[in-house]
Amino acid sequence: AEFACPEGVTEGGNFASTVGRDRGTMVRLDGKRGATVVEFPITLISCYELGHTPTGLAMPLGFLAQAGYRPRALDLAVETFDAERVAGARLVAIHVPMHTALRLGARVAERVRLVNPDAHLCFFGLYAQLNGDYLLEHCADSVIGGEPETALVALADALARCADRGVAVREGDAEIPGVRRRGERPLPAGLAGGGPARNR
Repeated sequence: AEFACPEGVTEGGNFASTVGRDRGTMVRLDGKRGATVVEFPITLISCYELGHTPTGLAMPLGFLAQAGYRPRALDLAVETFDAERVAGARLVAIHVPMHTALRLGARVAERVRLVNPDAHLCFFGLYAQLNGDYLLEHCADSVIGGEPETALVALADALARCADRGVAVREGDAEIPGVRRRGERPLPAGLAGGGPARNR
């Protein structure tokens, strides 16, 4: 798909330091299409979707691509864990739409931390929201609930700005709508527990 050049960027240049009002990261212009490409590596991971195609990654991948990113996907139901796809990412987001995916995702998060300890690790999907307290305490830097597309783009934008300023992407430095990070907005009583919760 072709994207219009955002405010502050002209076609024909090689690099620009500002993209519109909201994104302050370096971008490269694609000479063929004039599309902006944000140089901030992202990997989305699907662990388990009952044997179906990981459609839970499709919309987030599309939204991120439309925003100028080049996200990569890893479907662990049919692929082995690819350390190379994880090692270079600044943001790794694990989709957890159900309990089995959550259990597997927590184990995958441990491998991600070994391969890439500086990446921002996000869990997204229904069970990320239900188990936010547990995930943030044990392995996640942030969690996003259902319909995560807009929040994931906002998170990527905020982290890309942090990277530009030399701020650690694991921490970030601002509240992001739809994204919960350590120390922010505890879940209502009854949703937190000693381990991942099942849908009640």
